[in-house]
Amino acid sequence: MTLDLGLLERWLTGWSLARGLPLPQPYGGGLVVEVGWPEQVRRHVFVEAGPALQACAARIRDPFIYLKAAVEPAHLRRALPAPWQIEQPRYLMCSTAPMTPVPVPAGYAVQATVEHGASVIRLVDATTGQTAAMGRVVMHGASAVFDRIETQEAHRRKGLGTSVMSALDDLAKQAGVSERLLVATEAGCALYQRLGWRVVAPYATAVLPASSFTDPATP
Repeated sequence: MTLDLGLLERWLTGWSLARGLPLPQPYGGGLVVEVGWPEQVRRHVFVEAGPALQACAARIRDPFIYLKAAVEPAHLRRALPAPWQIEQPRYLMCSTAPMTPVPVPAGYAVQATVEHGASVIRLVDATTGQTAAMGRVVMHGASAVFDRIETQEAHRRKGLGTSVMSALDDLAKQAGVSERLLVATEAGCALYQRLGWRVVAPYATAVLPASSFTDPATP
């Protein structure tokens, strides 16, 4: 698969729909989403950490605006001045083949709901009724974007993440999509690779924290 702005737009569209946010728009050679959260006002996404991203960074005058690019974190670090903070690495991943179905472990029940534009799967502890693991998937066009795959600490290493992915993948299969996308953490990347996903590109993030805009003369 070739990484281009179209692929990033498909991923970012799913991410936005899953959260009920405005869809990404072209901006300065990349894409922008007006997120509107206190901790993330806006996000800019680029294929590379080149002149377009650097020009975007130079125009930013407010905190909590994120820059993301399909590059290694070290590459993004070299592209930006010191006030920008580089976050933990992520990985843009893809799968084109359906998963082999995986049963839900004993002691857990499946709950399926819809939130914003996403189908949400929760695995609930049958004893306590609490959510043990969850994830969501958004279908748009021929793509399925998997998002926010989480397992609570007390329920890890029981195969729940795999079961959630299997249930989400079944929804994607029913929708007839040909492309599955997600962005993974370091730990998640290892799991998804075992499930047949592959890394398309690294995915690095930079942000200007509020402290970068503190007036040195202010006590």
